[in-house]
Amino acid sequence: IESPLPVTTATLSRNIHTGCSVFTIISCSGAGIDSCMSAARLPIDLETRERIGMARMLCVLCMIYVHVPDGQTAGIVYTLTSADVFLFMEGMLVEGPGRAGAALLSVVSGFLAATTLLKPGSSALSLYRRRFVSIVVPMVFWATVTYLVYVLASQSRATFLDDLTSLMDRLNVIFFLTENVSGATMHLGFLRDLFVCILLSPLLLFAVQRIAWLLFPVLGAFYLLEHDQSSILILRPLVVFAFSIGLYLASRQVRLNALDRYWPLFTLLALLAALLILLVHSGVADAAVTAFALRGMQFDETVLYPIGRLFGSLAIWTLIPLLLGGRLQAWVQRFTPYLFAAYCSHYLMLTLVFYGVWQPLFGGRESGLFIIWFLLAPVISMAIAVLVVNVALRIAPPMASMITGGRLQVSTRHFDPLYERSQQGAVLLAWLTLTRSLDGFAGHLSAMLREWLEISWRLLYGRR
Repeated sequence: IESPLPVTTATLSRNIHTGCSVFTIISCSGAGIDSCMSAARLPIDLETRERIGMARMLCVLCMIYVHVPDGQTAGIVYTLTSADVFLFMEGMLVEGPGRAGAALLSVVSGFLAATTLLKPGSSALSLYRRRFVSIVVPMVFWATVTYLVYVLASQSRATFLDDLTSLMDRLNVIFFLTENVSGATMHLGFLRDLFVCILLSPLLLFAVQRIAWLLFPVLGAFYLLEHDQSSILILRPLVVFAFSIGLYLASRQVRLNALDRYWPLFTLLALLAALLILLVHSGVADAAVTAFALRGMQFDETVLYPIGRLFGSLAIWTLIPLLLGGRLQAWVQRFTPYLFAAYCSHYLMLTLVFYGVWQPLFGGRESGLFIIWFLLAPVISMAIAVLVVNVALRIAPPMASMITGGRLQVSTRHFDPLYERSQQGAVLLAWLTLTRSLDGFAGHLSAMLREWLEISWRLLYGRR
């Protein structure tokens, strides 16, 4: 993502005014990316910057609906067979904007990556370094914290860790090396794939400019047919496919407001697509589902979800202009720095709140009040992220910067070097404690992990 999750409008503006530009026509017959970087850039307009910020906020908050804990041992399959109107509302939110959010975020990330790479004098290595700090470091931090919490919980109750049979399974919970393990950190696998796309972005951008006619059919087939994570390089083909679309939009100077007038049509199609998913889950197309399964494919991932994600993304993007200029936009600008932390921590925090507070007081899914918990889940996630980040900001400002991926800029006013050193020391002690605790689980690989974390630490705070 650039990061998959929002940055402040001010931060985005700073990136723009360093000479960055989103829209450029690339015509480099016989030339590579380097020769294209000298092409003239058109400045990104204010409306596009605001739309990107709003899109990130809406997508992340909607994605949280896919992961709301409900006390059930298995995920619920939403259908139209139930007469429960609240269950219908949940299904529409999950199968509609909830699943479309990842696709639109990936497109935006590719769009901004192309902007960075096409900037005159840009460096792919610099892009890698910044995204490592803004994506990988906080991803590993939140995954490690979640893993340790569940290790403690496993001492008294069953958790998803009980199903992990090998050391690699446990490493995948944090690093997603070979697969995206189902469990409390599953949503963080999106960030892993996003960083891989960042690493591949110079090659993908070159291919988009030169052989888009071949690239997109290949990536499209990969997305539609690959469902079992057998491709270790990219665990979720959706991410690289949508990311490449973003690269294309930026490099070919596509007008991003060209379809705005069709927002009623896209909204209707998105609603119909979500209804179609619920209808198929009700058993209407069992013959087709079985036929796809016999050929090793999933009807949902090959047919239903691509349609829903396409129209859902277009609906969200074209509806955004209707939301700009009011209090909602001011709210987005205020809380954007906390959004990445909310995304990374939401499943862990919602689980703790649900089992520790909500369920004892109001009951689980069987309660008539569950719909309130479900609808408020994104707001609760954001509120907890704001609280956690601000506590870290008071105790150890470098930690607050790290867990938000650098999206929260720590003020340097009244700078006290001695105080800053002491706070950095406290954060380092916390890091060392976490890495030592992994010794019992990672064996000889823990030394490599500690070395990686120490390198990450130097990258983060080596200037101080």
